Amino acid sequence: MNLSNNFNLTELLRSQTATRKRFDEQFDPGPQIIENLRALCSNILQPLREHLDLPLFISSGFRCARLNRAVGGAQKSQHLFGQAADLEAVVGITNRDIFEAIKTSELPFDQLIWEFGNEEEPSWVHVSFSERNRRQVIVVS
Repeated sequence: MNLSNNFNLTELLRSQTATRKRFDEQFDPGPQIIENLRALCSNILQPLREHLDLPLFISSGFRCARLNRAVGGAQKSQHLFGQAADLEAVVGITNRDIFEAIKTSELPFDQLIWEFGNEEEPSWVHVSFSERNRRQVIVVS
């Protein structure tokens, strides 16, 4: 199922941990989760993809509760509601470039998080979209 021109439901549900541990509920989200993922794609991921003109790798999108616990996610993570994605650079760009592109854009994000890494490069970039869209920028090291 396509969520936008360049993103589909499968890539926003993908999880090696869920597959390995047989968390079947990960791959059968309800309609509200799908709508939240569609809003995330339409408002953040697709415009970012078009701006960068490069593919983005979604390392984590929606997480069922068991998966979120298994990966050590925050108890109230927006991933649980299909409102967040963790992004990693693929080719021709760095994770820092992704972070800076979102930070300096007019995209209506809720949270933008520089996740771990070092002062030069995050290990991945977390971005979320919700009804709040506070444009919070956070660095986690």
